[in-house]
Amino acid sequence: MGEKVVLGTNVWVSILLNKTLAKTFVPLIEAKEIEPCMSYALLREAAKVLTYPRIDTLLREAKVRPEAALASIIRAVKLVNPRKSVRVVKEDPADDRVLECALAAKAKFIISGDHHLLALKEYRGIRILKPREFLECTLDLRSNDS
Repeated sequence: MGEKVVLGTNVWVSILLNKTLAKTFVPLIEAKEIEPCMSYALLREAAKVLTYPRIDTLLREAKVRPEAALASIIRAVKLVNPRKSVRVVKEDPADDRVLECALAAKAKFIISGDHHLLALKEYRGIRILKPREFLECTLDLRSNDS
């Protein structure tokens, strides 16, 4: 099994809408090079975000129903149940749910576009990277393995 990662909701939406990001992340998930983990709290957030009018419109333009998008996320992730709360991101306490999920999953990476999380850079040994930074890091690790 690959590296455990937590993808922010914004990354999931980008994967669902952005063919370039999907072309890089979906094969990593399918080949089990990464194991995306999600908590029930993050799943509820994703379900809510997928129904935002702007996101719903973009999904429908891409011929993806929000329900199908959510189902594809559920199929791709390992659900975890965080047992400990953290209070780290004072500017946006909802971002703490991502940290809690990563801790519960024993994830090595959080992949996000959220500036509050990215500002941390790392939390308890979990690296916090933008999607492109993570992909560059993954490519570097692969080339070092050869």
